[in-house]
Amino acid sequence: MTDPTPWMSIGEFARACRLTVKALRYYDREELLTPGRVDPHTGYRYYAPAQLATALRIGLLRRAGVSISSIRRIVDDPARSADVLAVERARIEYEAERALRSLALVGSLEAIAATALPVRLRHIDDQVVLWREGSADADDLDRTVAASIENLLVDAAVLGVDTDAPVVGRYPVVLEGTVDFGVGIEVAADVGSEAVLMPGGLFAAVDFTGPASLLPVAYHALFAELAARGVEAVGPVREYYLTDPAEVGAENMLTRVVHHVSDPDSKPSTSPQ
Repeated sequence: MTDPTPWMSIGEFARACRLTVKALRYYDREELLTPGRVDPHTGYRYYAPAQLATALRIGLLRRAGVSISSIRRIVDDPARSADVLAVERARIEYEAERALRSLALVGSLEAIAATALPVRLRHIDDQVVLWREGSADADDLDRTVAASIENLLVDAAVLGVDTDAPVVGRYPVVLEGTVDFGVGIEVAADVGSEAVLMPGGLFAAVDFTGPASLLPVAYHALFAELAARGVEAVGPVREYYLTDPAEVGAENMLTRVVHHVSDPDSKPSTSPQ
């Protein structure tokens, strides 16, 4: 029996849906759009005209910046399209806003980077903190940490903790792949198992006034000073948020970045810094 389907070669199909052959092969590997037929002898891919609508949908979603994983959910379950697209829309809007903020900061970056930020040695006492830990992809760390701090402050208020106390974040030196982090706020009252001890000691510290996106300038000054002192920057690094950006604005936010250094008058500690 003759197959009535008017099969299209991969080249014909690519032209019809305004995609490249390379893109179609990639979508095949990702199992987003598999050929309707593959010749068992030549391995040539063929597509049915009915697949054009799916190809066009995928192409439009990719041009809009929708992730492959989200497209897969839409293709596998069209009934969930609205929910998936709502999440993607929020992500794209956030990334667009972040890009615009970064562009706006470029003009002031050179002046800030040229400013010699002093690095001082500071002794930090042991602190009991209401502590929360989390993990995030390195590219999404800023947003995840901000959400974790918001949740931390809500929990602190419920427990009767003074939410005006500085918030501290703890991060690894290398930001790559999945990043584990912690955020906390100092507590004066006993909150039981909700609190942990953050050990003190001697730290090299640099104070930076400006938006969080420019904190790498402070890190550069801190790591350069550590290198000059012969101290290896192995982390973790702490960030103390000394002002509330909601009150002073992101441009005037004061952050203290610190890294532990050996104190010749103290015994080595096995506690996490």
